[in-house]
Amino acid sequence: MRRFLEKSLRVYLIYLTAFGCIVFLFCSNYETVIKPSIYKHDEKLVSSLLCIAENPVIEPVKINFQDEKTVPPPGWLKDFGGQFENRPGVYEGSQLMYGWKRVDNGRPVDITGNGRARNEPEDVLLSTFVHMQANDINTLFYGIFKGKKIDSYWELKLLNGVYKVTVAVGDGEVGRATEKDCINVEGVKTIYNFTPMGRVRSPGRFKTSTVTVTVSDGALTIDAIGGTNTKICYVEVDPVSISPYVYLSAGSQNLLVDKNNKDSNTINVNIHNSLNTNIKYKVSASYDKESNGVGWLNKLKNVKEGDSVITFDYSAARAMPTGTYTASVHVSANGYSNAVINLALRVVDHKRPYVISSTPINGSSATYNNITIAANNLFIPVAKGVKGGVNNSTITNETVKLLKISNGESIEVAGNVQGTGGGDAISFAPAKSLEPNTIYKFVITSGVKSYAGTSFMPFETAFSTASAPVDSANLLNASFTKISIPGTQNKKYTSLTFGPDGKFYALKMDGSIERFDVDHTSGMLTNMTLINTLIAKYGEITAIGLTFDPSSTSSNLVAWVSFSSSGLTAAPVFDGNITRLSGNALKDEQLMVTRLPRSTRDHMVNSMAFGPDGALYISVGSNSSAGEYDKGWQRDETLLAGAILRLDLKKLRDVKLPLNVQTTANQGLINQASDLALKLPDGTYNPYCLTAPLTIFASGIRNAYDMVWHTNGQLYVPANGSGGGGNSPASVKGTRRPDGTYYTGAEIPSTRSVPVQHDWLFRVNPNKPVGFFGHPNPLRGEYVINRGSVDNPNYQSNTKPDINYRGAAYDFGFNKSPNGVIEYRSNNFNGALKGKLLVCRFSGGGDIMVLEPGSMLKQNNKGTSTDDRIYDITHTATGASNYGLEGMNGFANPLDLVEDTITGNLYISEFNWNENPNSISQITLLKANKKDIEQSKPTVYASGKR
Repeated sequence: MRRFLEKSLRVYLIYLTAFGCIVFLFCSNYETVIKPSIYKHDEKLVSSLLCIAENPVIEPVKINFQDEKTVPPPGWLKDFGGQFENRPGVYEGSQLMYGWKRVDNGRPVDITGNGRARNEPEDVLLSTFVHMQANDINTLFYGIFKGKKIDSYWELKLLNGVYKVTVAVGDGEVGRATEKDCINVEGVKTIYNFTPMGRVRSPGRFKTSTVTVTVSDGALTIDAIGGTNTKICYVEVDPVSISPYVYLSAGSQNLLVDKNNKDSNTINVNIHNSLNTNIKYKVSASYDKESNGVGWLNKLKNVKEGDSVITFDYSAARAMPTGTYTASVHVSANGYSNAVINLALRVVDHKRPYVISSTPINGSSATYNNITIAANNLFIPVAKGVKGGVNNSTITNETVKLLKISNGESIEVAGNVQGTGGGDAISFAPAKSLEPNTIYKFVITSGVKSYAGTSFMPFETAFSTASAPVDSANLLNASFTKISIPGTQNKKYTSLTFGPDGKFYALKMDGSIERFDVDHTSGMLTNMTLINTLIAKYGEITAIGLTFDPSSTSSNLVAWVSFSSSGLTAAPVFDGNITRLSGNALKDEQLMVTRLPRSTRDHMVNSMAFGPDGALYISVGSNSSAGEYDKGWQRDETLLAGAILRLDLKKLRDVKLPLNVQTTANQGLINQASDLALKLPDGTYNPYCLTAPLTIFASGIRNAYDMVWHTNGQLYVPANGSGGGGNSPASVKGTRRPDGTYYTGAEIPSTRSVPVQHDWLFRVNPNKPVGFFGHPNPLRGEYVINRGSVDNPNYQSNTKPDINYRGAAYDFGFNKSPNGVIEYRSNNFNGALKGKLLVCRFSGGGDIMVLEPGSMLKQNNKGTSTDDRIYDITHTATGASNYGLEGMNGFANPLDLVEDTITGNLYISEFNWNENPNSISQITLLKANKKDIEQSKPTVYASGKR
């Protein structure tokens, strides 16, 4: 037990308040008995449900620490700072209990108000937390703290045993107050002196750790001793092995005795143990204060070894005053965790009306919607000459109430109260659905009377509502286990793929390639071979794309690599290249295309993908923020920038290599470009020539790191929108456009300080002419950014998108930086991911997002017609917020990914862009969690992508 609980817990702690008296009976298993109070207007109530006695179901418990309003993820309970007390529901066979206590004296403490909900990250489990050490925050330096400045710790009542505990700390927001997170679980140091690092929502701002501990005192304790301003996000508690325990059950736990009824009253309590062995039990009972020392449970039957039944007679309660009483039956055995069952007794007098029973039953759990709340079993004395039943005129919102019990306080619930024509029931209908996972109390006061004018005996019943059902339609169930690949740490991998030889290839940003053998059983990568062909010829470069030629075989490797000059600042304008590697260990190199455009920074020649037509599709980033020169990017657009280009390998054979594709900035020459000449009069490349190997396939795609050809025949392209502050160009009539037309549209003015633009998933239909996807380029006669005034308020309000604007298949929102993308091809998880797109969200989510096209197969008659929207995205799930997806979030800037189509395992390049000291760049294996790995081998594409 913690140092702040060194005093014996087998004592009575009595807390007196201005509104009532609560008696906490602390036993070794922290069982609590609370005497329910009769409702009085404006009175503060503290209520306890019965300890539901049943055979314990041993399962994990998951608690999210948060503010009061946030809805926790499916399957998670919430803690917003409430004191250690009973909670709705049953855990391990008895009343669920958890909450906060003071470090200085071990007493329960309410720190409601210390919970927080940040806007970022998207994962609710990380964007919310509770301050454990708010007393460390100096208001003189950091301003007023909205909460309670108390040093506190958290406990959860458990059966004794061994538990695996996972806990997370951190804060997605960058604050001023010092934060050094420390977490100790059962005295075991779990997280020590963690300081969140990085920008808002950065993975380096969070720390998760797992520890295995032994609970021997009936409670799991989590404290922050050693830390400063520790913020706890969530805890998962998984049972490993449970110590032997005793458990109890009874036919009823709600007892009723009539003072004037001479019949005997008995109850049977069944005793069991988890080992189902013959052991000796010790039985005792304790009573609430209102019993005044009267032991109204008389044991009639001795306890035997093994399973047994104790019969109690509570007829003696007839001598007690009318009212409500509670007792606890304690059963213990050497070497076993104790058990407690709570009994609620009502002593009534048949001279007055009273409630015999109600719905829901006291201590039960009910659905939170369409619930029936009624006292529907009444006793009303017969009065000669007077109408029988309840006088419905006395049933009002003042005499009958439903109260929500939240953190010891009662809140009236709006609703309608009513009787029946026969005067035989009292009901309450909530005005709206009750809240899930909440305790309620149904109260009938003495203001309710019979037609004879006799007041009802006060009655109350407490029940809890069940958790909200999980909407399975919105959950995507796929589970992966994260495993770091040894030897890949602190390296910058830009592209991952599988070769036709079955080996794993990882391109590093400096141009070197690491080749690994793959163990398909464990998923591990071994026997790394370093291929330095490009570095040996060009020195250090910035290499992005790696893909294998469809004609490549295991004995005749052919790979294509895209690269630019080294560095991400002040880069030359035309230094993008495409090269071809071949031969044993890819030692032979031939430069195929040179002088592709790039920006001064990190927009350059990106990834490549071979299409179903055998052509190589190349993504080239924009030169500017929003289409025109700006102070940040300091470069004008070029003719081939901000586009998906198509390289026809057949036409490439007819030109001298490498193909120089540097283009002109002379608009007049571009407008008059001949369809027959590969070069313009000034000697620059003409992409509009009919024999040009390299042409514009999709225009206006600002910066797409990756792309994938889907089985449905569409090209999907995640693209990064402008970060804001750029300039958009003014229109010029008569400018040639990529589709062969000339600009004749509306006059578009140049705008300054264009706001942040959305990140998009574009879909390119190869059966349609060249389309425009939103990033302006004046050299191509495309001037309107994205959707016009919808995305750029600097335009006139009626500014529409370009006539060739194709729109997006999906809107990622702002600042998500979607990068690597694949189509998942394995049948794992009952095909839950098959045919769906998996996208790396580099910065906004730090996760893998799943997107489902409306059609995952190629449809007839969906070519050039407008109904090809069937291929747009219809369902999505993020690894950060869809809690059916396990292991798909918490990455340090995931850049690229690839699937092992034999096993369905994924490999992720974590780039750790800003070198956050709390994170690391590496290759991470996501090992598919499944019982049987599908042995049938699907079609394997040489590049691992399409």
